[in-house]
Amino acid sequence: MPEYKYRGMLRNGKIVRGVMMAKNRHSLLKSLKDSRIQPIEVKAMREKLISESKKKIDHSKLDKIQKDLEKQRIAGIKRKAEISQKQSTASKLGLEINLQMPKPKDILVMTNSMYVLKKAKFNNIATLESLYNSTQNKKLKETIENILIGVEGGASIHEMMAQYPKIFPPLYINFIRVGENSGSLDMALLHARDFMESEINLKKQIKGILLPKVLMFVGIWIAMIAALLYGVPLIQNVYDMFGVQKELPAATMWALNLSKAIVKYWYIVVMLVAAIYAIFKVYLSTSIGRYEWDKMKIKLPVIGTLNLNIIASKFFKAMLLNLRNGQRIQESLESAKSVTTNYYFLSLVETGKNQLQAGGSWIDPFEADKAFPVMAIEMLKIGMQSDLVEMMDKVEEYIRQEIDESIQRTIKVLPDVTYVFVGIVLIFFVIVVMVPLMDVYMGGFLMEGM
Repeated sequence: MPEYKYRGMLRNGKIVRGVMMAKNRHSLLKSLKDSRIQPIEVKAMREKLISESKKKIDHSKLDKIQKDLEKQRIAGIKRKAEISQKQSTASKLGLEINLQMPKPKDILVMTNSMYVLKKAKFNNIATLESLYNSTQNKKLKETIENILIGVEGGASIHEMMAQYPKIFPPLYINFIRVGENSGSLDMALLHARDFMESEINLKKQIKGILLPKVLMFVGIWIAMIAALLYGVPLIQNVYDMFGVQKELPAATMWALNLSKAIVKYWYIVVMLVAAIYAIFKVYLSTSIGRYEWDKMKIKLPVIGTLNLNIIASKFFKAMLLNLRNGQRIQESLESAKSVTTNYYFLSLVETGKNQLQAGGSWIDPFEADKAFPVMAIEMLKIGMQSDLVEMMDKVEEYIRQEIDESIQRTIKVLPDVTYVFVGIVLIFFVIVVMVPLMDVYMGGFLMEGM
């Protein structure tokens, strides 16, 4: 296990130095943070110097440092216990604890601030310190602090960001990585900001389209269940009240028997639904199940095309960024895989890589997938014969236009789907509820006329 020489500052401002063994630099930084030490400098010691440094260590100073570390560790444990107790007390009182995950808008604001600071020639540490002081979201503030500690210890920003995949999207991290490697972090942040803006706007568009329809579907299902459980049984009471000797229509009898069975054996219904959900989750946990599910999400009409275009847009944007950074096609394909978790799309990428290694074309698997935009495939083929970077830029732009058109098609199709669903519900309501009630009414009217 390697040894590291560190210099850090305690909470009281005291500077401490020492040598510590750790698996790697990140493990050391975490250990120092847990011990309430702010790293100032961390250096890996060469093996030849390790034995010499051990001889030169003043054991009395080492014991003092270890005691200080132990005090800081105990103080840290007590502090965490106090915070946990406060949070528990606050939750009992119904108070809100602001520890929610940062929203994309928070990341956008952070990125814009980073761009402004880097444009003003701030170094990375000063930039992160300024972000830490100005960030309101506690979870993001804690994340920035951890990134700052890592950068002070010699790590890069994108390496530290990669440890928080739930906060920073893979393509976002790719932008930062390219910017740091090329020495143009300010321009990379500008691209990352534009990416976050486009992501937020796209999500707003999709939510604006789907959310009202989903809420309407849920409302209709709730109304159907309520009618089945409470409305249909009342029809029998209406028949009895008017003294109608006729039996209920077959459809109404079926609905009545179904409602009685659900009320009587509700626990079996709940167990059945839970079992179906558990089986589905287990199926998704398998590679084949996840592959087939992801394939279905891409192959669905209208929505599937939109989903595929969104994935393809991110993938080709990441690939274009890697190619501009000097990577070969195979390396670019491998790096760009991180922007999606869709197994079906990843299988196309892997097949393309294998064909490229065998001397074939990496575009063939995408061309074989009939859902993929034909124009994009043709443009990629032309790019392989001329300038792939320039042509892929046009492909990414073309796919963005396809996304806009897919959204417009979705807007046009969803009302028709909604009308069909509502029509089915109305037919069910008329057959099961209205027909027997009309039968009672007409029967009573005829009896009064006689």
